[in-house]
This record gives sequence, structure tokens and C-alpha cells, in this order.
Amino acid sequence: MTHSVLVAVDDSPLGREALTYALETFPDARIVAVHVAHLDLDMLPTDTPEVREAALDELDGVGDETARNVFATIRDVADGRDVRASFLTGEPDERLVEYVEEGAFDGVVMGTHGRDGIARLLIGSVAEAVVRGTDVPTTLVK
Repeated sequence: MTHSVLVAVDDSPLGREALTYALETFPDARIVAVHVAHLDLDMLPTDTPEVREAALDELDGVGDETARNVFATIRDVADGRDVRASFLTGEPDERLVEYVEEGAFDGVVMGTHGRDGIARLLIGSVAEAVVRGTDVPTTLVK
């Protein structure tokens, strides 16, 4: 039985799908939705504070506009269910692997664009890095 699931959520439709999948598939698990902002790409100051496992109503003013949009999506998808949220900064693949290891999660759910070939080589795959970087069972939603 899965007791605790980390769901990687970004501002894409796949982030929404991943959270929906986790809530439907693991209705009795502790769900933690995690958004990682890349400081350089998101143009955030290096001293941007992180938030770990906050209640959804505690996220006002956290992060940038993208993060606030992600939190609004989490609230919408959660629809009153108890979902905790974390806001981290740094390289998404590295920070997600660290958080999975720190948080004693039984599972990970995240979206993947399913790129292959040159696109994957040039862009990389956060999902692949997380799958390879942790021993926790990971479900990829496409």
C-alpha cells in the first residue's frame, strides 16, 4: 500500500494530469505536490525562500507568477482534498531527487512530454533523471 506520494507539478497540462492521476490512484495516501523553480530560467533572486509541505491556503505570495499559477492549479485539482505543497528552487531534477530521498515517499508521480531523439538530447528529461536518481517507484503520466 502506498502511504506517501510526491507529485511533481509544473505549469504545463502534464502537471495537472499527474496530480489528477495521483489523487485518483492513491486516494488514501499523503499527497505532496512539489513545484521546483529554476532560479536562472524563472529569474528569481537567489534568496527566494522555499516552502515545504504547506497547506494550500498558506501559499499566498510564495514564488513568482508561475509558481502562483501552479498553486492555483493544485487548489483546483485538489478540490478540497488534503494536499500539501512544496516550493523548491534549483535544478528541478536534482531537487526532486533530493526531496524524494528526504521525504520518505513511497511513490512519485510526474508528467513526461515523451520526447525522444534530438529533442530529448538537447532538452533533457527531468522525468528520466528522477527515475534514474531514486529507487522509489515512479509513475510517468503522458
